[in-house]
Amino acid sequence: MLLLRFAALLLAATTASLSLSAQAQIVHANFDTPTFDDGVSMGGPNLLFAIKTQAPTVLAATRVEVWTGEQSGTNTISLWSHDAINNRPLAPLGTGSWSMGRVNGWQGAPLATPVVLNANEDVWVVWGCQNGAQAPADGPGPGAQQYRGSFDGGASWNGPFTGQQWKFRIWTGFAGHYEVYGTGCNGSRGTPQLGWYGMPLAGTSFDVHLDRGAANSFAVLSFGTSNTNENGTPLPYSLAGLGAPNCSVQASLLVTAFAPTNATGHAQMVTSLPNDPTLAGFLFFNQWFCLDTAANALGLSTSNAGAATIGF
Repeated sequence: MLLLRFAALLLAATTASLSLSAQAQIVHANFDTPTFDDGVSMGGPNLLFAIKTQAPTVLAATRVEVWTGEQSGTNTISLWSHDAINNRPLAPLGTGSWSMGRVNGWQGAPLATPVVLNANEDVWVVWGCQNGAQAPADGPGPGAQQYRGSFDGGASWNGPFTGQQWKFRIWTGFAGHYEVYGTGCNGSRGTPQLGWYGMPLAGTSFDVHLDRGAANSFAVLSFGTSNTNENGTPLPYSLAGLGAPNCSVQASLLVTAFAPTNATGHAQMVTSLPNDPTLAGFLFFNQWFCLDTAANALGLSTSNAGAATIGF
């Protein structure tokens, strides 16, 4: 019944968000807005970027996010204890990782184990970033935090520095997760890229984005419950035999929905999730299929895919 109810939900995805709230919540954040300085990117490689903050109250951190995008690859996110003598990160308290998307937005990961922080405890948000990724920078101004950088895994730290308002969020509860996997195939505007904005959290809505699709055309977004099998056919499934070399189906096709692309090849699908606790932990997968007559004989290009875990 859950599968059928969820399939009906996805088929009815709209741009309307639900007013009901979920139990997972942001318990500490700095500069939690959609504004950011698009001209600031991260250095590297092998950079650990640390932002100093203080827990406002007793909390159990389960997920940490920064504002980023514009690159791909694996990132880590951690909370580190504070070395009060040297005013620097001391040791990791909890860590998670994710495969980032290119669409700018809040990205991060669940921590492998929850981290309990005391009220007014100094702590460091430490991001193992991709070189050239969008920096979680809001711009200079009041409230700019101290920050440091390490290129040797945290054995030594540069800084501290100030002058930038850094954007991060810390969650408690089962907040859910989204990340990308796999690769797409070339179309008329390059390789289509799947990205997301928001999280698949019961009682809210989130966006699945497409960049680099065919201009002024259409794209199909698939929703499925497996990334290994489609009605007995192993995934990924190559479309080369149908005239689309290097293209593949990477997620099952339980539900599909059309979206128009604009002049830059961008599209998006907004999916609303009901405030239903039985959806917590439910897995689903997405992929974009772009109608692109210039791409190949099949007239189709494909994106990378997305993997979601619904939170509550």
